[in-house]
Amino acid sequence: MNQRNSLSSLQDNQLHRAPRTAYTALAKVYDIVNQSTIGYIADVSTNGFMIFSSLDLPVDQRRLVSVDLPHPSKGPTTIQLGLRVVWSKPDKRNNHLQAVGCEIMAIEPGAKLNLLRSSIAYSYKV
Repeated sequence: MNQRNSLSSLQDNQLHRAPRTAYTALAKVYDIVNQSTIGYIADVSTNGFMIFSSLDLPVDQRRLVSVDLPHPSKGPTTIQLGLRVVWSKPDKRNNHLQAVGCEIMAIEPGAKLNLLRSSIAYSYKV
C-alpha cells in the first residue's frame, strides 16, 4: 500500500470513529445535480453523517446535496453542502438499504450551525 492510500485509509478510519449521535428526526438528503433523493440521515458526527440509502453510492464519489432538517426554533429548514462518500455497506437490518458514511467537504457557516442545532435537539449518543 503506498503512502497516499495509507493516509487516505487512516483519515477514513478517523472519520468512521468520530463520536456520533443517532439522529431521530426525518432529514431527507437530495442530490442537487440529479434532482433525486439519496436517502435519510441516520447519525451525525462532527465532520459528517451516515445515511440510509436505496442507492449503491461508490466510495470517494462527491455530491452537492441539500438536506431538509428540522430546526428546534425555526421549524423546517434546508441546508446545502458538498459531501464525499467515505464508505458504503449493506444495512444489517434491511438488505435493500445501504449504510453510507459521508464526509462534509464544504458547508456554509450558517448551514453548519443549523445542522449542529438540529443534531443537538434531535439526537442521542450511541
